Amino acid sequence: MVKISEKRLLSIAEYLVAEDAAEARNEFQNGKTIEMAGGTLSHNVVKGEIFTLINMAIKAAHIPHLVLNSDTKVRIESDNRFFYPDVTISDGTPVYYTTPEGRTRRDIIINPLVIVEVLSEDTRYYDKGEKFDMYCSVPGFQEYILIEPEQVWVKSMFLQDPAEHLWKHEVLTDKSARLPIRSLGWEIPLADLYTALEKLPKEEEEKDVEQ
Repeated sequence: MVKISEKRLLSIAEYLVAEDAAEARNEFQNGKTIEMAGGTLSHNVVKGEIFTLINMAIKAAHIPHLVLNSDTKVRIESDNRFFYPDVTISDGTPVYYTTPEGRTRRDIIINPLVIVEVLSEDTRYYDKGEKFDMYCSVPGFQEYILIEPEQVWVKSMFLQDPAEHLWKHEVLTDKSARLPIRSLGWEIPLADLYTALEKLPKEEEEKDVEQ
């Protein structure tokens, strides 16, 4: 996130009209908008890899869930928010958001099961804290995965006991480990997720180019 609008508060209808015409993506926070920054190359590579790996698993399992990229918004009704998660798995068939005026929005869903956020300098602490709390308010939401794109570090949070609202946390830092998607019974090798980064220029090479 790079810029919070200081203009008057927008209604949902005004935000959606403006967002449909905007070149950059903007999240909605109870009337305020936040312009979303573009990701680094490593961020985008990791985001693309996790999307592809999950999509392959969903197709192989022949289940109604869909994996959605960061063009899809998720509605947080309790906090009046619209977010653009990096990757979202719907809880079964996607359920579209219906606006207060009764319009069905096919670019917004209300039933995320799993959300993945690839961390960046601008959003790291927000993704780890406040945003997770708001995602937890969505009925049916069960799993939250945070991924560092510059090093092997993945934090998985899974709703272990819905009645007690008890979440289990696990941090993986070994490239030979496997990332569990517990709500769907899968595991993704971290090596498959991070190997693509080896194709990117090393830091020393990048400095040489800058000079």
